[in-house]
Formats: sequence, C-alpha cells, structure tokens
Amino acid sequence: MHGVTSSSRTWWRVGPALAERGYRVLAVDLRGHGASPRTEAGLSIADLAADVAETVAAELGVIPPKSRQPTVELLVGHSLGALVTLHLVGADPGFARGLALEEPPGSSSIDWAALAAGIEADTRLATTDPAALGRDLEASNPTWPPGEAERRVADLADCDGQAIAAALRAGVPFDLPTLLAAAPLPTLMLLAEEALGSNLTGLDRKAAIEALPHGATRVLPAGHSVHREALDAWLAALDAWVAADG
Repeated sequence: MHGVTSSSRTWWRVGPALAERGYRVLAVDLRGHGASPRTEAGLSIADLAADVAETVAAELGVIPPKSRQPTVELLVGHSLGALVTLHLVGADPGFARGLALEEPPGSSSIDWAALAAGIEADTRLATTDPAALGRDLEASNPTWPPGEAERRVADLADCDGQAIAAALRAGVPFDLPTLLAAAPLPTLMLLAEEALGSNLTGLDRKAAIEALPHGATRVLPAGHSVHREALDAWLAALDAWVAADG
C-alpha cells in the first residue's frame, strides 16, 4: 500500500524483488489515487482499509474480514499505506501474518496545512507542466534511480489532489502508538533518518518505537521514500527480519 499522492507504480522495483523471493505480489491503488476512482469523500483511513479488504477478497478469493486463517503472508505499507495497514490488522488480526511498515507518519511530525498546499501545487503542475516538475524532482532527489521522477509525475497527475488536500485540511485523526500497540503481529518498522527527511520525528518517533510490541525497528540511510532511495538496504532489512522471525 502506497503513500499519499502515490500509487501502485511506486513498487515497480519492490514488487519484482518480492516476487523473486517467492511472494505473489498485489499492489493496490488507494481510493483517489492511481487508477482507482476519484472521490470527493471517503478518504479516511477506515475507508481506505475497507477498500483494500475488498480488493484482496476479489483478487485472492478469500473472505475478509474476520477470516480464521491469515489472508496474506505480509502486508507492506508506506506512509499513509502504513496507517491503512495498521487499521486493517487492528480490525481483523487474522488478515495477515506479518507487517512491514515503511515510514508511518507521526501526527505532530508533519505540517498538515503545508502538506495540503504542496499537494495542490504539485498535482496542478503535474498536469500543466509535467516536464518542469520532473526536472525539479530529479534535482531534489539525486539518489532516485532513472525513471523514478517520471513515475512520480504520473502519480501526481493521476491522483485527486484537491480532494486529498481537503481531507488533510479537515484533519487526519490517528494515534500511531495506539495503532502499533494494537497490532498483534510480527512487525518490521523501516524508518528514514530524521536528518534526511523522515516523517516520524522527535517524541513521535520515540513513542512509536516504544509502542511496537511484536516487532523490530530499522533506521535506513534515506529520506521518507526509503524504498525509492535505498532499495538494497530496504530489501536487506526485510530479508534479515524474515529470516530471524521464521
């Protein structure tokens, strides 16, 4: 599950790498993102989690929620997707066997008004001058691999920027430590370095790490989009955790 204003495209390198490790990989487009329908409402974490449960049911032929056997082996979520992941397993612990949470945001670690304004500006530019936005992304993200900026521009052009910005301004109520504490599954939390642009900082970070009851935390040398900037380290951390957890 991708982050805000992103899409299933973001996993274009992660998906094949997981498939090589024996997983069947399903990457979703959350409501208002990618190829999913645009919407004026229904962008709460609970709404997005319900959509994912329905998608898994349709694609894998299972019957969530409240299934007796785990539905999927591993749920992977980045940023907003990490919050959706936690909501899913909080409502139905049998939904998955394990979680990989990349950069779940802290509620006080982000300037939500500034984020909303940035989303409106970036999604507008993605449709009016995508080449300029692509150049800006390449310049500000020198560690991204070739082709990443173009995919990011496409994500921004596809998402419903105005509805997403409005939802952020209305408030995104969540308590990350509570969500983590309620996740009764083996969990790997992959965090960026605070100095490089993590969205989980200060007291938010401390509380989240302390609240993780059944998991491990790894800090990787990257900014918020760890899988874009440090894929090898991301995969190595996942491999080591899976091997240790059995």
